[in-house]
Amino acid sequence: MATLERIRKKGGVLVAFMVGFALLAFILTDFFSNKGGGQPSSMEVGEVNGTVISYEALQNEITQAEDFRKLSSGQTSLDENMQFQIREQVWNQMVMDIVMGEKYEETGIEVTMDEVIDMATGKNPHPGIRQMFTDPQTGIFDQSAVINFLRNRKNDRNANFYWHFLQKSLVSEKLGTKYTNLFQKGFYVTSSQVNSEANAKLRNVDFDFVAVNYSTISDSTIEVSNSEINSYYNDNKDDYKQDAERTIQYVTFVVNPSEEDKQLAEKWITDTKTEFSAPETDAAQFVTMNSDIPYVDQNLKAEDVRISLKSFVETAKEGDVFGPYFEDETYKLSRVASIKQMPDSVKARHILIQEQDPAKGNAVADSLMSLVKKGGDFAKVARENSKDTGSAINGGDLNWFKEGAMVKPFNDACFNGKKGDIVKVQTQFGIHIIEIQAVGKLVTKYNIATLGREVKYSSKTYQQIYSQANKFAATNNTADKFIEGIKTENLTPRFATLSANDRNVNGLESSRRLVQWSFEAGVNDMSPTIYEFGNQFVIAVVTEASEEGYQDVSSASVTSTIKEILARDKKAEIIMKKFKDNTASSQSLSSLAQKMNSNVQSATNINFGSFQVPGAGVEPALVALASLSDVDKISIPAKGSNGVYVVKVTSEAINDTPETNTTKTQLEQNNSRKSYSLTPSIQEKAEIKDDRLKYF
Repeated sequence: MATLERIRKKGGVLVAFMVGFALLAFILTDFFSNKGGGQPSSMEVGEVNGTVISYEALQNEITQAEDFRKLSSGQTSLDENMQFQIREQVWNQMVMDIVMGEKYEETGIEVTMDEVIDMATGKNPHPGIRQMFTDPQTGIFDQSAVINFLRNRKNDRNANFYWHFLQKSLVSEKLGTKYTNLFQKGFYVTSSQVNSEANAKLRNVDFDFVAVNYSTISDSTIEVSNSEINSYYNDNKDDYKQDAERTIQYVTFVVNPSEEDKQLAEKWITDTKTEFSAPETDAAQFVTMNSDIPYVDQNLKAEDVRISLKSFVETAKEGDVFGPYFEDETYKLSRVASIKQMPDSVKARHILIQEQDPAKGNAVADSLMSLVKKGGDFAKVARENSKDTGSAINGGDLNWFKEGAMVKPFNDACFNGKKGDIVKVQTQFGIHIIEIQAVGKLVTKYNIATLGREVKYSSKTYQQIYSQANKFAATNNTADKFIEGIKTENLTPRFATLSANDRNVNGLESSRRLVQWSFEAGVNDMSPTIYEFGNQFVIAVVTEASEEGYQDVSSASVTSTIKEILARDKKAEIIMKKFKDNTASSQSLSSLAQKMNSNVQSATNINFGSFQVPGAGVEPALVALASLSDVDKISIPAKGSNGVYVVKVTSEAINDTPETNTTKTQLEQNNSRKSYSLTPSIQEKAEIKDDRLKYF
C-alpha cells in the first residue's frame, strides 16, 4: 500500500514515538481480542507479582517487535545491538503490562475501541498519527489518508500487523494518561497551604550563626552497639535492597600480529609491486581483486589527496606508483590510474522518481524527461513530481557541489557531462532526471588506486597465543593458583562487577557468555573454558557473589554505613547539649562561639524559600531556623546535615504582598512532578523475578 510505504519512510519518527511508550506499552497480547492467557510454560523467564512470563510469550513479543522494527525501517535484518535493545524494551513492557494492568483493573480504568479510533481519526488525532499522515510538502494533515489506511488495511498483511502493533501503543498511552490524571487529581493545593507558604516567604532576614561540624568530634569517642545497628537496619531495611551481582577477576591473552606477520605483509606488497606497476595492468580491477582495502573510484585535486601522497601526485605521471609505505596498520602501494581535466564543481538540479515497480518508475521518468527536453518548465515539474522534498520546493535545485558530495552514479553523470545535458540516472534512492546547469573551471584531477595489505595475525600467531592461554589455564586451575599465577607471570589482572542483564564485560567484544557463566558459577569457580572474544582469549574466576534481596546487616559495608549514620546522630546530641549548656551563660553570640570553639558567620536576605546559606551550603534546617527565629534572640540549636547550628536574627524585612499566584503555581508544579515517579515507584514495590539470564 502506498500509505504503508509513506509510513515506512517515516519509520524513524514512529519508532521514537514507540520507545516513548516503552514503560507502559501493552505488548503481551492484542488488548481487545485476547485478554486471557494459556497455561504457563515450564520454561519460565520471569515472574511478576505471581504472574509467570514464559519463554514462549517473551520470544513471541520479541519477534513481533523485531518485525515491526523491520517494517518501519525497511530493513531485512537487525544487528546484534538493535536485537538486544528490543529484548530489553519488550521485557520492560511486559513487566509494566502486568504491574500497571493490576492498577488499571483496581481503578476500573479501560480504553474503548471508540476512543482508539478517535485517537486516529478524531478532531484531535494523536501526534504520532498526525506525523505519519501529514503531507511533507504542504504540512497539512490528511485525515482521509488515515481513514483509507484503516479501511483497506485488512487487504494488506503488513499494514494490518502495523495497525495492531500501533493500536497497542495508543491503548497503552491512553491508559497511562488516564491513570496519571486520576493520580494527579488526588493532589489539591488548598488556599490555606498557599497562604501559609507565601506568608512564610514574606519575611527576609539577615542573621549571624554559629556552626559546629560533626567532624569536630572524633569517631573513636562514639560507641555504637550492634543492637543499635540491627535496630536501625530493621527500621530502614528497604534502604539496603540489592540486585544480584557477580565480581570476576580475569586475564586476557591478546592476539596481535607478530613481527613475522608484519614482515610477511611487507613482503607480499613488495613482491606484488612489479605486477601492479605493469602498464598492461588495470589498476582499479587489480585493487578490487587483490586488496584488503577497497578501491575508491574518485577524482581528486592534488590538495585533496591524503597528505602521504600529496607531494607524489603533484609530479606524477599516469601509471606512476608510490610505495610501498606503511599507514593505518597496512602496507600500501598507490598508482595514478588516470589524470583528467575535470570541473572543479558542478551546479545541477534534479527530479527524483520513486516507485516500487522499476518498470513504472522508468516509464514515469521517461515521460517527465521527454517533457522537460521539449521545453517544459523543469522547476515546475520538479516541484510537482520530485520525491526529494528538500530540493523540490526549490525546483529541484541542488546548487553547486564538489565531486564526491553525491552518490557515485549521480556524481559521475554530473562531472562527466556538459552544461545543458539532461540525463537519467538510477541510484539507491530512485531514478533521477538531472539537468547540468553549469560547470566550474577545469582543474587537474587524479584517480588513485591504492593496493593494501593489512597486517593481520596469522594462524601460527593465533595458535601460539592460544597455547599460552591454555598453558596458563591448565597450570592455574584454582582460584588461589590463578591469582598467584597472574603475579608470577607478571600479567595484568582485570576486574569487573556484573549484573545479570549486562550485555558485555567492558572491553570484551560480544562477551555475554562470560556474564551468563559468572551467574551460573559459585565463588572461586574458574571459567570452564578459555573464552574467545574478538582477538582476546579470556580466563576468569568468580571472586564475589551477591544475590537479589537485602544486603546482610553484618557485611562490612552495611555495618559501616549504619554506624556512620548513628554516630552522626549521637554527635548531634552531644553538640546540641553543649550548645544549650553554654547558651545560658553567654552574653552574646560571639561568647557562645568562643565556648563552642567556633566562630560567628553571617548571612543576608534569607527567607523560607531560600535554597542554601553562604558559608553553610545546602542546609534546609538552618534556613528554617533563621526564617522562624525572633530578632535579637539566640535560637535553640538545630541539627543539620553537616553540623549543629544556632542563629541570631539581626534584622528582618517584611514584604506587604504575598506572592500567592507564584506560590500556587510552584506548589502545583511540585505535585505534578510526583506523577513522574508514579510508575517507577509502583514497579519498585512489585515482586519481580527475572530469570532471562538462562535463555538470553
